[in-house]
Amino acid sequence: MASLVDQAKVQRSKFSFAGFRELNVLMAFLLLCLFFYWRNPDVFVKPNNLAIIMRFVATFGMLAIGEVLVIITKGIDLSVGSLTALTGVVCAWLILKGWAKIGLEPIGIIPAILITLLIGVAFGIWHGLFVTKLNIPPFIITLGTWLLARGLASYSTRGYPVVFPYGEEKYEAFLKLGQGSWHSIPYSFIIVLIMAALVSFILNRTKLGYRIYAVGGNLEAARLSGINVDRVRIFCYATSGLMAAITGILLASRLGQGTPTVGSAYELWAIAAAVIGGTSLFGGEGTILGALLGASIVGVMQNGMVLENVSSYLQEVILGVVLVVAVVYDTLRRRITERKV
Repeated sequence: MASLVDQAKVQRSKFSFAGFRELNVLMAFLLLCLFFYWRNPDVFVKPNNLAIIMRFVATFGMLAIGEVLVIITKGIDLSVGSLTALTGVVCAWLILKGWAKIGLEPIGIIPAILITLLIGVAFGIWHGLFVTKLNIPPFIITLGTWLLARGLASYSTRGYPVVFPYGEEKYEAFLKLGQGSWHSIPYSFIIVLIMAALVSFILNRTKLGYRIYAVGGNLEAARLSGINVDRVRIFCYATSGLMAAITGILLASRLGQGTPTVGSAYELWAIAAAVIGGTSLFGGEGTILGALLGASIVGVMQNGMVLENVSSYLQEVILGVVLVVAVVYDTLRRRITERKV
């Protein structure tokens, strides 16, 4: 086991905070910022516009954090967009209405948030158990949850949003999570930075992190080395579910309502952010810093295209092209690396 962990340490060090791939992504991000600043110098750097970008990064960066862990272990989570919608609805519902059918009255903000987070983790564990114990492909089980969660969110509200009453003080603390800011920096952006630092510490400075990379590098070798492969993979899916729940809570707070239709294609944006940031779809490689930079690139691209009045349909085309280019680049880079070895 020691040798495999040592290999994971080396693998992890290649893609650390000072890694070359992150430097490439950072340069691309800075060039994009300079381009859109050149195109719209009076608008791009305004505090309100920068806050819009940071809120975008907070949403898709949070989801990308979970995707990075899952993809490192050669998995995928297609459910995060629907879980974002479901958990946002659940959180708003618990705070405003409770659950009369089981005698649950409206509850406080903190208990509602905690219950919502537990629901996200429970869905993640659900995915992990199906993948590890029943050998169900991650694509299939998370696609099933994508449909299940979206259906539950819509059915529970009959398709209508659960709206927080405007101006009521008892809900202000919750609404500030998504709408408030500290010196023009949205609270949601601060929260994603905290979560990124925490998960990055786990990946780079703990045995669990080394084991995650080892499982992604060679699952059978990790198993033979004594690593509890199932537990590691379940942890990654549970973390992805947690990140989706946090995103759902922040979106419900920002919009002032739990909306069953929110989160459409969010899983694709999150995967795109992870892949653009250097996470390999072949497993074993990826960093949280890269995911945040990838989310930042996507956020600046989307914001810049809006400022340029690019059609929303064409924006999706451009995102698809960028994602394909990132995957092709990752594939070619891996082949070149394997040939050298």
